[in-house]
This record gives sequence, structure tokens and C-alpha cells, in this order.
Amino acid sequence: MEDEIITDEATVIQINNIINKNKVEDLLRFINKRQNINCSNQWLGYLFYLIQTVSVFSTSLGQAYVNPYLSWTGIGLTSIGTLIHAIINSNNKINNSLMTNIKSIKSGNYIDELNIDALEEKKSAGTPTISTNFKKISTEI
Repeated sequence: MEDEIITDEATVIQINNIINKNKVEDLLRFINKRQNINCSNQWLGYLFYLIQTVSVFSTSLGQAYVNPYLSWTGIGLTSIGTLIHAIINSNNKINNSLMTNIKSIKSGNYIDELNIDALEEKKSAGTPTISTNFKKISTEI
């Protein structure tokens, strides 16, 4: 078998095909993630309101009948509800980020994984900082 000689034009076409395939795969992945987040946020929202309702009722009933166990159960449920609400907010931020990526893919401005090397270590202090210039890291020993 002879090795096929790849011309510059063929190389560019092959590179563009790889990049376009990656964009399509990312788009499908982003849409799937958004669908999953939207579904889970809907159920988490129902759970949040249910827990908040039960916690208010429990705390009120505990105070009315001077039952500290019932009151503290209501307070604990409020804490769990607050945690669920924080998860919902976090999911919404992820959802917005995914939508931004989807819009970028649609408009042709999508840059895959731009912030992979966003943190670089300062040589003097050893603390991570946001890099102003992305640079290639040498792997030579």
C-alpha cells in the first residue's frame, strides 16, 4: 500500500471536518444537558415548595403546641429546602452557560474549551491567578 500524499487543501478540509464534527457533538451534548437540567429543576422546584410548606407548617405547629422536636424538624426542613434552592440556582447558571455556548455555535463564534488554561501559577508566590495571556506549556524535561 502506498501512503497517500495529503495536499494542503485536503489537510484543511480534513481539519474543518474534524472541527465541524466536534461542534455538532458539542451542540448535541449541550442540548441534552439543558434538557436534563430543565427536567431536574422542575422536580427540584416541586420538592422545594413541598419541603418549605411542610417546614412552615411543622415550625408553626411546634410553636403552637410547645413541641421543640416539631419546631426543630421544621427548621431542619427549611435548611434542606434552602440547599435545594441553591442547587436550582446553580443549575440555572449552568443552563445559561450552555445556552450561551449553543448560541455561539449557531452564530459561528464558538470556541471550544477556551478557559482550560485560564489558571496559571505565579512563579514567585506559587498561587494560582487568572492568566492574561494564554501560552503553550512546554512538556520538555
